[in-house]
Amino acid sequence: MQSGDPNKAQSKGKFQLNIDTSSHKMDVEDSKNEQKSLKLSSNPPQLTEESILTTFCSIASSQKNPLITINSNQKKNKIYSYKKEYFDELYQNLILDEIKFYQKINPNYMSTQEKINDKMRAILVDWLIGLHYKLNLKKKTLFLSVFIIDAFLSIINIPIEKLQLLGITSLLIACKQNEVEYTPLNALLKFSDDFYTLVELKNMEQIVLKKLSFDILAPTAEEFFEINAYNFQFNEIQKFFGEYFLDISLIDYHLLKYKQSTISVACAYIVAKFFNLNGVHSILDNTSSEVNHHEVKDCVKHLLFLVKKLSKSSLENIKKKYMSDKYLNVAKLCEEN
Repeated sequence: MQSGDPNKAQSKGKFQLNIDTSSHKMDVEDSKNEQKSLKLSSNPPQLTEESILTTFCSIASSQKNPLITINSNQKKNKIYSYKKEYFDELYQNLILDEIKFYQKINPNYMSTQEKINDKMRAILVDWLIGLHYKLNLKKKTLFLSVFIIDAFLSIINIPIEKLQLLGITSLLIACKQNEVEYTPLNALLKFSDDFYTLVELKNMEQIVLKKLSFDILAPTAEEFFEINAYNFQFNEIQKFFGEYFLDISLIDYHLLKYKQSTISVACAYIVAKFFNLNGVHSILDNTSSEVNHHEVKDCVKHLLFLVKKLSKSSLENIKKKYMSDKYLNVAKLCEEN
C-alpha cells in the first residue's frame, strides 16, 4: 500500500483494493469508475450438475496439451506428505477438529463489516497467494493464513487500511506454526511496500492471537485433499489440478458456507471427472459420512462457476502460479481455445 492519509482517502467515498502485480504491492484506489471489477462473489447460476460438468469436461477432451498423457507409472509417493498407514486416523481426527474450529467462522461476517467487502477480501487472498508462492512456503501455511483472516474478521471489524496488515500478520502466524525456516519480518513488510512498521506488525500479531485465544490450528481443505488425492491415486498433474481449485476456493468468501472436508471432496470429484478417471462416483461413496453429497455437488458447481469467472477477472497471482512450470501449467487446462 502506498503511504498517505487514510482519512483523506476515505473522504472520497467508495474504495477498492487493487494489486500492482509487478511489485506485489496492494494500493487503495478510488473504484467509482471501475465497473468491470471482480465479480467472483456472485452466486452461481442454477445449472444442473450434469450440464456444467459436461461443459467443463469437454474442455479436457479437446486439449492437445501433452501433459495430460503424463506417465502413469511415475512414483506417486514423492508428491504426498503423509504415509498411508496413518490416513484413516488422520482423516477422522481432521473431521473432529473441523467441527470445533469452523464454529469460529461466521460465513456471513461481511454483513457486519462496515469498511471492507468480499471483493477486497478476494484481492487480499490473491495477493497472499502470490506472496506465498514467491516465498516458497508450504501449502498448509497459505490455507491456515486465510483461516486466521476469516476467523478474526468474524469477530472484529477493521478499516480498509488495516486489511493488508491483517493479511501479512496472518501469514506470519501461519509461518511460525508450519515453516521450518525463519521468515524475516522485514521481508513481509517489504512486500507491503513498507506501508506498515515492525511495531505495527508485532502489535497486530498480539491482537489477532489474543482475540482468537491462541487457538488457530484448524484443519484445512488442503489437508483433507492430500488424503483424498492419495486414496484415489492422483498423479502429479491431477494433484496440481485439484490444488488449483483448492486455491480458487480460498478467494471467494461465499464458499465459507462449505466445510473444508466438503471443498476437498468437491475438488477431488472435479479432478476425477476432468481426467475421466474410473470410479469417479466412488469419491463420494468412500468419503466420511460427515460429508454431505448434495453439498459436495453444489460446491462443485460453485467452483466450476468461479474458474470460468477467474479467466476474465483482475486476479493475476493465482493464474500466474498455476501457469508456471512448477505446477505443470494446469491453469491452461481450464481455458477454452
